[in-house]
Amino acid sequence: MTDESTVFKPHGKHLIAGEWIGGGATFANAPATGHTDEFQIGTPAQVDAACAAAEEAFWSYGYSSRAVRATFLEAIADEIEARAEAITEIGSRESGLPVARLQGERGRTTGQLRLFATAFSATDLQIVALRRVQRRKTRIEAAFLRILAAEFGGPAL
Repeated sequence: MTDESTVFKPHGKHLIAGEWIGGGATFANAPATGHTDEFQIGTPAQVDAACAAAEEAFWSYGYSSRAVRATFLEAIADEIEARAEAITEIGSRESGLPVARLQGERGRTTGQLRLFATAFSATDLQIVALRRVQRRKTRIEAAFLRILAAEFGGPAL
């Protein structure tokens, strides 16, 4: 059972610079099934504010350490998993996609976030080793394709 404090209920506001901004004209969504929700129509001023906030976030996050970035990505994955049922319910209602499909997408998303967090946590030596492995793998794949082409009369690579 999902804790009510973690369930997101659409409220139609925009999150700009850490604040929920509401008011103004709204529109109703057109979900594939279920009830509609009202959302605020963003104004040009709100778009400007959101862009300014995103640029400001870039300067702080962009210069953060790899450890901070790894922790941030892990926290995002944790929050998605904590709200898994609500996210799936809203996504299925809005898109009409089956629950199983959205559960798979959620798993892929959190898996990628955790993979990138692991990459951020890697030491410089591990990163150099991974790059060497990737270059070696690319050379092996290219050699394999040349052998296949020669063997089966395909174009030379």
